[in-house]
Amino acid sequence: MLQQCKLLAISVEDCLLEEKFPLVFSGDHSSAIGTISGIKSAFPDKTLGVIWIDAHADLHAPYTTPSGNLHGMPLAAVLGIDNLENQINDIDEETKKYWNKLKSIGTSNAKLRSEHLIYFGVRDTEPPEENLIEKLAIKKYPVEKVRNRSIKVCVADALQQLAACDIVYVSFDVDSMDSELISNGTGTPVPKGFDPAEITEILQEIIASGKVICLELVEVNPLLDSQGNRMAEVAFEILEQVTESIEALSTR
Repeated sequence: MLQQCKLLAISVEDCLLEEKFPLVFSGDHSSAIGTISGIKSAFPDKTLGVIWIDAHADLHAPYTTPSGNLHGMPLAAVLGIDNLENQINDIDEETKKYWNKLKSIGTSNAKLRSEHLIYFGVRDTEPPEENLIEKLAIKKYPVEKVRNRSIKVCVADALQQLAACDIVYVSFDVDSMDSELISNGTGTPVPKGFDPAEITEILQEIIASGKVICLELVEVNPLLDSQGNRMAEVAFEILEQVTESIEALSTR
């Protein structure tokens, strides 16, 4: 995974330096470590904002993870956080070495500040993450809050939080959508999420800001889909509409 993230970081950096818009597709959300590292390598002097559309906070470190899955750790890696205050695991030296290498792809400095991270749809977290979210005051927009306040209001509020950011990266995990409404074609499906129209509108409203320079779509798994390939079909229907928004913005 370390090598994969390094290669992805190079690809994203090259794409951005060629003034292209990278669309990243990955089966595993740990790819975001490489994507964000590539963005910061391309634009080391720019302030990065991240909008994370996901059912999960992905804020674990090896010291806190209940599963050991790296796809639950990308944000801790780019924030440069070990969360030792909430440690539940003793890790070996080999794990520590590779964790530190992942955190240091491109630069040994943190690539993101916690006040520049926004969550949409997060609803399945563990205590170490919840404690860290509270400590860092990371802004969250749960599904019901978005529905009650409206997508336009919540996205506008989120973008105001990122007003100091020069550029924005959006990560869209398909498990942010309602698994019972669509399908279980993702690694960690969670019910009571967004519907496809809501995700499309959220993405379009964010892209309309003109700050988005990279979009990542992750965690589609057709092998787990009991409805054929429904999750992938829905995800790419959303992507088709969103890329039209990106193209329209680029021609202005």
